[in-house]
Amino acid sequence: MHPTTQLLENARERVTFPTEELTKLIYVNDEIYETFMKAQKIIANEPTIRNHPDYHNWSRKQQIIKSYEKLRIMHQHFNLANAVHWAPLLSIFQGTTPTAVSFAMTVPALRFLGTDEQFNLWGPKFLTMEIVAAYAQTEIGHGSDVQNLETTATYDPQSNDFVLHTPSVSAVKFWPGELGFLSNYALVYAKLIFNGKNKGVHPFMVQIRDNSTHKPLRGVTVGDIGPKLGYSTKDNGYLAFDNYRIPLNSMLARYVRIENGQFSRHGNEKISYASMMVSRQLIIFIYPRMAAQALTVAIRYSITRQQFTNDKREENSVIEYQTQQDKLLPRLATCYGMIFAGIRIMQLVDDNFHRVQKKDFSTLQQSHAILSAIKAFSSQWVVDTTEWCRLSCGGHGYAHYSGIPAVYFDTAPNVTLEGENQVMYLQVARYLLKVLQYAEKTPEKVPFYFSFVLHVKETLANKDQNTSLGHWLKLTLTIQLIQVGKRIKDLMNTGKTFQQIWNEHVGIHLMSLAQRYAEYFIYLVFQEYIANANPSVKEILQQLCDLYCVQTILDNPNTLIESGQITQEQLKAFNELKIELFAKIKPQAIGLVEAFNFNDNALRTCIGCHDGKPYEYIYDWATKENSVNKVPQAVIDLMGTKIKAKL
Repeated sequence: MHPTTQLLENARERVTFPTEELTKLIYVNDEIYETFMKAQKIIANEPTIRNHPDYHNWSRKQQIIKSYEKLRIMHQHFNLANAVHWAPLLSIFQGTTPTAVSFAMTVPALRFLGTDEQFNLWGPKFLTMEIVAAYAQTEIGHGSDVQNLETTATYDPQSNDFVLHTPSVSAVKFWPGELGFLSNYALVYAKLIFNGKNKGVHPFMVQIRDNSTHKPLRGVTVGDIGPKLGYSTKDNGYLAFDNYRIPLNSMLARYVRIENGQFSRHGNEKISYASMMVSRQLIIFIYPRMAAQALTVAIRYSITRQQFTNDKREENSVIEYQTQQDKLLPRLATCYGMIFAGIRIMQLVDDNFHRVQKKDFSTLQQSHAILSAIKAFSSQWVVDTTEWCRLSCGGHGYAHYSGIPAVYFDTAPNVTLEGENQVMYLQVARYLLKVLQYAEKTPEKVPFYFSFVLHVKETLANKDQNTSLGHWLKLTLTIQLIQVGKRIKDLMNTGKTFQQIWNEHVGIHLMSLAQRYAEYFIYLVFQEYIANANPSVKEILQQLCDLYCVQTILDNPNTLIESGQITQEQLKAFNELKIELFAKIKPQAIGLVEAFNFNDNALRTCIGCHDGKPYEYIYDWATKENSVNKVPQAVIDLMGTKIKAKL
């Protein structure tokens, strides 16, 4: 057996829990798991779409063409209108998945905001891909500030239709995915002008390209914005309208409509939150699994990579070094918490989705707050974790052949898209302050995952410090919430307006508060999963949860220190506990990452393969799969030129 293969096999033999039990938790149900495994197999075995070692030498055009070839083939095997079928592709494709925006954003918005008649008109055409529609909200001049979008849709009572117009460069739609050249429709968000009055921003289903020629229609300017950091195969686009007429039924009319020349509203205006929830939920559900890919590569490589000798004059696997464990094991622990949180949020959003369809908005705000908190927290965590995985692989981590840089580029945009993280956190903080008021006046309105506000006095008494590590997360969150609430009240007593206080005086505190809530929510869900897990994996899951809590406490101890709630001895004990947990989790690390069951093709790696052999695969890819080694004529011409140089 090859020496590095033997190192991995030895590590696998030390795992003491059944990995298949964790696999069941990770993939929720048989349909999701079987679809994921089938997709991995198809992509690995189909020569025209399998992940290619030379991919990052290709031009952007070549990469885009290949992504559409993959989509065409995968469409033959799966129902890509079903998120269970196409969502796994996001983590195992090279490049982004075409039509993901259309299915994950536009279709849910159409379902939530359109009438039954409108959904029956357009919905079936999405399923057959007769329609691919971009979600055209963001403009050059405005992103998160939706209420100040500039594109206008002016109602014309004479012709009973709308005139869609882009009044300035800053009003041009900019960044929507699949707008550049794939979409033939767009869900355009524009200010409705009715009888000369601004009736707010509303969505309009707009055809932008000819069904036969795919060329832009008259009055429409549309195209691709160019290369970006990551998402190289996603055709993020620009879109402008020149007094472009669209029919009356273009406006999604479940909650806002124009009938007989009269404008009316129906239902909850915040329903637009519900449609955005679907895409944010997918970010939370899918992308921590891409961090798991990076962790799989880094941990396997850390076992097979041997550097420096020990007392027996044998080279150590770098995973044996405490500094390497410190890079990877806390992030591995958090990864499991993120995965479980993503699953729970999927369930919460699904429940909210069904309630909203029945015009029950009772869970809308809490679902939005939880989703916003974890979207912001997890998206940044995935990027940070991927970077630490890259660093843990030394020089080889820099190379695309490690598979890790691709994960970074594929996940970095999520920090900004589908709700910029800072804006998300501020919305969470606003809701936390609201539930604090509920606790004081109408405690029955406090949702379960915010029930910590009902026990403020007990938490601040700090009597549970020896019973639960999660207590310290709840204590930190509670202190920050009380402090920021008091700070706002004190500043309002000085005559400052709420908006002034919010924008100029407490922004940093609000951000920190929302982050602490995200950490606490992950802990709560972690504990739920441990309670319901198979007994054979309860111990390792509790160790992971404990490491997650300890690392979280040590990363943000200032609140506890400044409030006098923690002593130096307790902080020292947390550091010692962290090291103890390293010793317990390190032998299980290979089992923890391999429970995800990524095949080598999905990992896109030559340093983290299942059978080891990193050096052989590195050399093989460099010498046989690197098209740049075919020396271009320009190099030959240059070297043949006589140049006079002065040194």
